[in-house]
Amino acid sequence: MFEVSSPQSSEEWQAYYQLRWQVLRAPWDQPRGSEQDDLEQESEHRYIKDNEGNVLAVARLHFNNHKQAQVRYMAVDEAHRGKHLGSRLLHELEKLAWSQQAEELVLFARERALAFYERHGYAVIEKAHLAYDDIQHWKMVKQRPVEPGWFRQPDWTQVLQDIWRESIPISDVMGIKVDTYTDWQFSTRADLKANLNPHNSMFAGSIYSMATLTGWGATYLALRERGLDGDIVLADANIKYMKPLMKEPSASVTISECVGELETLTTEGRAQYTVPVKVYSGDVLVAKFEGQFVVLHK
Repeated sequence: MFEVSSPQSSEEWQAYYQLRWQVLRAPWDQPRGSEQDDLEQESEHRYIKDNEGNVLAVARLHFNNHKQAQVRYMAVDEAHRGKHLGSRLLHELEKLAWSQQAEELVLFARERALAFYERHGYAVIEKAHLAYDDIQHWKMVKQRPVEPGWFRQPDWTQVLQDIWRESIPISDVMGIKVDTYTDWQFSTRADLKANLNPHNSMFAGSIYSMATLTGWGATYLALRERGLDGDIVLADANIKYMKPLMKEPSASVTISECVGELETLTTEGRAQYTVPVKVYSGDVLVAKFEGQFVVLHK
C-alpha cells in the first residue's frame, strides 16, 4: 500500500515538482518553474511514491485566511490513475485543514475533474478562469462536515455505529468508533484509557475485539456497496501481535486487499469474505489480523 508523505530531501522536492509540471503545465508548453507560486514555503505539501521511489501523485494545501483553506496543484501520473491516489491525497489535505480549524475548503477544478470533486463533497459555486485559452476552471467549495473523517457514505457509517452500540454494547464501553470510510480504506479508533492493562498498554483481547469489529464493519459496508444485506458471522480468524499498543489505537482495512465473492449471497444464500486488518499504536503497526467472515442470507 502506497503511503502519503511530505517531500524532505532536495531529490524528493525535485521529483515532486517534476510531476506537478509534467501533468499540469507541460502539455500546454509552459516552462519549468510555472508549476510553483509565491506560497510554496507556507503551504503543506503531500505526495505518494511507489516502492521504487517514483512519485505517482502530488497535491498542496494553503490557507487563504484562518477560516478558509485551498487545495491546489492536484496531479496524478497518467499511468497510475484509477487507483484512488487523488482521493487519498485529498483526504489527507482535508484532515490537515479540519485539524487546523478551517471552516471550508475551496479549489478551482478543471472541467474534467468536476465529477471527482463532487463525489467527495465539493459543490460548484461559479464558473472561474480559463487557463491558457483552453482549460475552463470552476470554483468549488466544501464546508467542514460534522464528522470530518467520514469521507464517503456518512449515512451508512452512522448506521454501522448505531448497530455496534445497540447490538454490541461493549464496543461503546471500549470507545470503538468509525473513523474513516473512503474509496480505498475503512478505519476505526478506540479509547486507550478504557482498554489499558496493568502494563499501561492495550489489552490483547481489546486489540482482537477492535480488529474483529473493524473487519465486520468493512464487510457490512462492502455489502451495502453492492446493494446486498445479510447476517455477518466471524467464522475464523488469526492475529499476530507485534508490539505493545501504548498510544492512540486505530485499525484499518485496505478495501482492495479484501477477498471474496459477496454476490454469491444472492445465488447460493451465503458468501465468504476475507478481511485483513492492521492495528496501529499511533503511527506504528502493532498487530495484523485476518478474519474469515461468512454472510448468510436473511
